[in-house]
Amino acid sequence: MPGKNVTFTMKVDREIRDLMKGFCKSRGYMMKSFIEKAIVDEIEREELKEDLLSIQNYEKNEKETTIPLEKVAAELGMGGGKKKNA
Repeated sequence: MPGKNVTFTMKVDREIRDLMKGFCKSRGYMMKSFIEKAIVDEIEREELKEDLLSIQNYEKNEKETTIPLEKVAAELGMGGGKKKNA
């Protein structure tokens, strides 16, 4: 996710900072890159959870009342069948 760098200041517990610093140093990671990746990964994880909840809600509450697209298209005379070659 390239872009312009900005300064982002926050306070964290010293033990957590030291844990991250040691982890990054032992694996050759830059702390900046590690933090950026952790933020993006956590946001994506939360978005996936939201998507899963939406799917579960659909399966539980809406699936039985949903009309398949093919049925709607057929009723409207749109597609639904294969075209014959001329």
